[in-house]
Amino acid sequence: MRRPSAVAVVALTVVTLLYAPIVLVVINSFNADKLLVAWGGFTTTWYQEALSDDRVRSAFATSIKVALLSTAFSLAIGISASMWTRRALARRRQLFDATTFLRIILPETVFALGLFLLCTRLNIPLGIPAIVIGHVVFNSAYATIVLQARFATMDTTLESAAADLGASPWRVFRRVTLPQLLPAVIASALLVFSFSFDDVVTSLFLGGTNAETLPVLLLGLIRLHVTPEVNAIGVMVMLTTTALFAIAAGVLSVRSAVGARASARQQGGGV
Repeated sequence: MRRPSAVAVVALTVVTLLYAPIVLVVINSFNADKLLVAWGGFTTTWYQEALSDDRVRSAFATSIKVALLSTAFSLAIGISASMWTRRALARRRQLFDATTFLRIILPETVFALGLFLLCTRLNIPLGIPAIVIGHVVFNSAYATIVLQARFATMDTTLESAAADLGASPWRVFRRVTLPQLLPAVIASALLVFSFSFDDVVTSLFLGGTNAETLPVLLLGLIRLHVTPEVNAIGVMVMLTTTALFAIAAGVLSVRSAVGARASARQQGGGV
């Protein structure tokens, strides 16, 4: 047998280092030993405690609410900005692209600190609205980049034909542009939702005492000691995110299958 190459060894080491902590979290979430010193047996008590904890449920609901609002506003900004850049002048488009990438390049701490100082100066109360604004600042940049990439590959022939046939701009967007843009919308929505749901820095700066998201709660719980309940919460968060990606993949696959069947029927009818 051939010996594994150095590249294979490095790749295996990287994959192990990436997934070993996740496997360890899953195992410890079922560990009956509260101190996690050794394996104390299999139990699901920690999941029951996490689900029955009012603070955990409140933080989870806050994270979902913030993520949904951030996704909705980021998509609205991303779609509008992407449609504008299709017809904007070159210099204006370059300036807009520079501001978009700047929101991604600059550290999140800078944005969070700046927004915190702005809220303090303007007497804006900290809480869910402030967190949503902070998340939209950088999440809308990711949504814009994904949607711009999709717009770059779209042909304007169908949109022009619909407009020539008397369709209003809103009808052209709803019946022609949006169906072609839907895969990118779903992808950017998942990306924005995941970033918003997992965010710690902005949520910590702008949440104050009025709102506590689940990542901020986990950060506070692990400062002294990592308990099995924390591992159980982490596993449930991971399963939630994985389920969302699976649902999105299923929707896209069904849509692709329906589109392929429709195209085949049209070709068959034409023949």
